[in-house]
Amino acid sequence: MPLTRVSSSRTVRPPAALRLAIVLALPCAAALTVAGTYLGKEVIALAGIIALAVGGIVLVRPIVGIAVMTALFLLAAYPTLLQSLGFLTINNLLGVCLLTLLVARVLATRDLSFLGTRQVALLAVIGLLFVAAGYHGDAVFPLLVQSRGKAAILDRSDQMGHDFVVRLVFLVFFIVFVETRKDLKALFLVFMLVLYLAVPSALVNWVNGSLNHGFRAEASLTAGSNPNRLGMICLMEVACWWFWSLSRPGLGRRVVAMGAMSAAMVVLLATGSRSALLGCLVLVAALQSGVRQYRVPWTAIVAGAVLAGVVIATIVPQESWERMTNFSPEQGQVGASSNRMREQTIWTGVEMVKDHPLLGFGIGRFREVSRQIYRDPYWRPPHNSILWAATEGGLPVLGLYFLLLWFTWKDLAVVTRLAHRDPEMGHVSAAIRTIFILYVFFSFFADLYLNPITYIMIGMIFCLRRYIERVPDPRPVVVAGRRGVPVVRGAAA
Repeated sequence: MPLTRVSSSRTVRPPAALRLAIVLALPCAAALTVAGTYLGKEVIALAGIIALAVGGIVLVRPIVGIAVMTALFLLAAYPTLLQSLGFLTINNLLGVCLLTLLVARVLATRDLSFLGTRQVALLAVIGLLFVAAGYHGDAVFPLLVQSRGKAAILDRSDQMGHDFVVRLVFLVFFIVFVETRKDLKALFLVFMLVLYLAVPSALVNWVNGSLNHGFRAEASLTAGSNPNRLGMICLMEVACWWFWSLSRPGLGRRVVAMGAMSAAMVVLLATGSRSALLGCLVLVAALQSGVRQYRVPWTAIVAGAVLAGVVIATIVPQESWERMTNFSPEQGQVGASSNRMREQTIWTGVEMVKDHPLLGFGIGRFREVSRQIYRDPYWRPPHNSILWAATEGGLPVLGLYFLLLWFTWKDLAVVTRLAHRDPEMGHVSAAIRTIFILYVFFSFFADLYLNPITYIMIGMIFCLRRYIERVPDPRPVVVAGRRGVPVVRGAAA
């Protein structure tokens, strides 16, 4: 099925009013500087000038805004420089600039085809079902009130609803403005490098003795503050660095990639995550089932396993390895309490689905409902994307998420089949394929459907397919001519 064609940004010139606004921004910056100095608000004035500068760059090169938003979503935190401005966060300012460009493009081209893409349409329907589920939850649980857990309020419906809308808009921006090979390669590097920041952060915490429960590695960055999520990040980073090392020849590139992958694997072994240990097998299977030129030699896999054994015996905390290999809920063993709580959470979730199969009780309410209505003694997060979608949105939402992943996998299959058209993008398509497989696996152990990685991954796969389908096939095509004589046609011919 051909993808919806989105017009190229290079052919749409910003309207005169937009160009005038860019020119007027210069005296505005000067006035902001004078006012900030006079009022003693130099920091806020500097933040405003930076925002104007970034906005001007984004209006000229939208891919810059997409790259910055991608990085901030992966870090899951805003810089503190603009926090005092309230609404004026970096992502909101970038979103206003990109929305302005999108409106200008629609007015110039009358092209709204991006709204008809399957991924955007499915997520929009999922959002509407979540709204209906929220009203349903208010009706069936009229006495439900907000309560506070150990650190925060358990009902996260407002925050998660806001995140859903914002990230859907981000996906629209991604689909519209990411078009060229240079854009795709740049965003892949942003994804790889920004997500990797969790690895050195975890190593620094490990050296300083800042470990979860005294023996599990965790990162200070929000993206890897959860040890289980950190294990998933480490596996994704191993895949990214492996394919990056094979994208071009060079000993230096191989050495850098080996150092990055080794550090990620050391951190992974120190997370104590059982899902990460199983994910190692999934990573090997994904690498060895992909394109032949990117497969890992079995000698390297055996050598890596031996080195991992040495690291476990010498560096990794003993409790971390014991937890990673313990799948029993019996008391007295490391990690047994986590197994019991997860098992109880699953059974509580099953009861929720039985009671409300068509419409859930609203996004962000799982812990609140499990605590007040179902009397779950642990009221833990679902730690399971399937359970999260089925309980908070109902079985229709779960079915739509499955359909979303299926369409994305079909797009990925097209990218893999046509990757020979642009060899320079071969490592990107192979890496995204491996990331998608790891993502689907970890979705059974973590609630990932609302994670920014979901939207970045879907956007990358969609844009990769759209780009690769536009590239002419370089291979000759042999067809039968008159009298049965073969005739060679095609770009290569």
